[in-house]
Amino acid sequence: MKKLNFLFAVAILIPALSFSQDIITLRNGKKIEAVVSEVSKKDVTYRKFSNPKGPLYRAELKDIGRINYESGAVDEFNPIQGEATAQKPASKVQESFGSDFGRNLISIDAMSLLFQNIEVSYERFVGSQGKLGIRVPVSVNMNSGDYNNGFANARNIFNTGFDLNYYPLGQGASRMFIGPSLRLGAARTTYSYFDDLIGGEVSTTGNSNYFAFLLRFGFLYTPVKELSIGTAFGIGTRRYVTNIPNQTAGSAVSLQFSLGYRF
Repeated sequence: MKKLNFLFAVAILIPALSFSQDIITLRNGKKIEAVVSEVSKKDVTYRKFSNPKGPLYRAELKDIGRINYESGAVDEFNPIQGEATAQKPASKVQESFGSDFGRNLISIDAMSLLFQNIEVSYERFVGSQGKLGIRVPVSVNMNSGDYNNGFANARNIFNTGFDLNYYPLGQGASRMFIGPSLRLGAARTTYSYFDDLIGGEVSTTGNSNYFAFLLRFGFLYTPVKELSIGTAFGIGTRRYVTNIPNQTAGSAVSLQFSLGYRF
């Protein structure tokens, strides 16, 4: 008799063990004990675990938060109400470039105001990590007066050009850069020199075009995502397009302190 009871219990358990239990958790938190048949791009087909040979049911993926399979595998579909969503780690690009920092920067150079210039620049950060900045400055002088100290101190009239700024560590709240700079512009000066023909000193006032090449080093700090504070130092050479004797080349130095809007 005991043997017959044991065989009867085994006969009942075998069909039940032939089905595995999956747990479907809906977005509202409700759990369904099921045997999942198919997961498509739009819905999930399953039978109730309590009736594994019963009818097929369908649930749309948009209503499902998670499926825990009997094997231990898990499929995540949507956030579940009442559950804290685990924050995914930022990608390498986000870590280096920063999702809070825009790729565009418009700045005004406060240092240039000391020399009666207004300089505005636009910089675009390119690359997946923002390691390269392409900057275009435009500077205009507010005073049309003349200098009497030669081309070494010539008053700027207008200049523009472009800078290539390399940021070794990519973008972030604070970063250093280095890169070449090219300037094209015009300057005004009153220059005095000795003329052998007349045997005396001659003063010449006029405008001269020039181009300059510099190497710039700098630092940018972004305390909040819209504001950038920058400083840069550049040194190089400048060449004038002029017919005044012995005044075609000279050194070029730049010092910048800028405030900018980043977006």
